[in-house]
Order: sequence, then structure tokens, then C-alpha cells
Amino acid sequence: MLDLEVLGNVVDADIRQYFTYLTGVPELLALPGTYCEEWVQEFYASVWVSPDHSYIHYALAGTDYRVTALRAREVLRLAVSTTRIHLLCYGNFEPPRRPHGGALPPVDLVAPYFRQPFGEVSIRTVGDLTRPARILDFVLRKTLFPRIGYRDGFTRIQQWLVAHLIAQRPLDLWDLIVSEIEDTIAESFRGRHQLPYTH
Repeated sequence: MLDLEVLGNVVDADIRQYFTYLTGVPELLALPGTYCEEWVQEFYASVWVSPDHSYIHYALAGTDYRVTALRAREVLRLAVSTTRIHLLCYGNFEPPRRPHGGALPPVDLVAPYFRQPFGEVSIRTVGDLTRPARILDFVLRKTLFPRIGYRDGFTRIQQWLVAHLIAQRPLDLWDLIVSEIEDTIAESFRGRHQLPYTH
């Protein structure tokens, strides 16, 4: 459970604005719950994502579930958007999409959240972010876009996501989550991904 107002007071920065413009996100971040590694492993052992991301199918405790994108957005109150972050970064590349691969966001899109001066040849690291962007990236790594390790790394997909949140641009959050699930499944076939640390 994450209280954006409390966190903002602790870090002395208003980060609520970067989440509240997206319908349902503050409530999603504030959902209470207990992490159950066994459930996560069972979910990822059975989950299948439809190629068009219109639904996911999985099993838990011997029961099959099929959740449509429409129903997931309805329950989580997430808006539909034509902006798909994984598509912007990776194009039509098949999972698993490499964390350090993909297209760099254009300079004019990312410049507002890097310390100035910033240009085409500037290095894009977490240490070069403005304070609000650095806090935002930290929150994302612990919630919507879970990441372990590479604390100083700032991958291209992270850059696209932070850029959209800082500029308060619409994006399809459900598609982001489903794309991450796809990558986790594909990585697990290669034996390189630790399933309990994903969505």
C-alpha cells in the first residue's frame, strides 16, 4: 500500500500530480494486500496472454480464470489509451524485450526531467534526473513497474514511462502490465527471470 500524499510529504515533493491524472492509479497504488510468493509462482506457471492483449488466462488453486482487458480496466478503473509504452519503445519486437534494448525517447520528450544542460549526447542515468523524476522512478520500481538491481541504471523503457508521467500524457497502463507479464513468461523459459519479483 502506497500513500502518495504521505510519500510526497516525506520527500518534500509533490508527486501526486504524476499519478492522479491517470484514472484509477492512486487507488491501485493504495490497494492493501499481502504478497504471496506461492500464488505469484502458480500464476506465472499457468498464465497465457492473448496476442492482442484482449485477455489473460491463468489458474490458481486448481481454478481457471479468464480476465478480459475490458473487465480488468473496469475493476481497476483504468482508462483506455492508444498510447502503448512497450510499442513506443520496442515496436513489434516479440517478447522477451530486452530491458536495455529498444528505441531511445526523443530528446525533447525527456529533457524536462533531466538536469540541464541536456542534449543529444547527454548521458541518461538516474543520477542525472531532476529530483521529482528520480523519486517518480523510485516509486515506479516499487509498484507499477517492479525492478530489482540496476539502481543506477535507467533503461529505455523506464525513460519512456517516466517521460509520459512527468508530462502527464495518457498511456495504457493495463497494456503496460500485460506486456511486462509477457516478458516475464518469455524470460522464464530461458531460466533467467525470478518470477516472484514481477507483477
